[in-house]
Amino acid sequence: MTTAATLIVIGRVILGLFFVIAGIRNFMHFSDRCAMQTNYGFKLPAAATALGFAVQLIGGLAVLAGVFTVWGAIGLILFLIAATAFFHNFALFRGEAQQPHLYFTLVNCALVGYCLMVIATAV
Repeated sequence: MTTAATLIVIGRVILGLFFVIAGIRNFMHFSDRCAMQTNYGFKLPAAATALGFAVQLIGGLAVLAGVFTVWGAIGLILFLIAATAFFHNFALFRGEAQQPHLYFTLVNCALVGYCLMVIATAV
């Protein structure tokens, strides 16, 4: 295995583990997560929340294992877009309240970029 191929696998494992761990943690605190309001003042239905966490967990496992990697990364991108739109829309906040949402938006954008690189190396 070349150095580049080894680094790609290591990066994919790290990215996959990130989402697997986050998905497990979200399911462990499912009732708390369901009680959270979106930035728009409403709660997501429990089924929608569970679906999002399942995509997070299964997508992470797919990327981690290198099985259905493209579909897993696409699922993670969709999850990140939804999570950012519902829970980290920094444009809805002003002043200091905007800072954490801007940070999480930037982190999620970086993770989307990482998922795009995973897709590029898999096709």
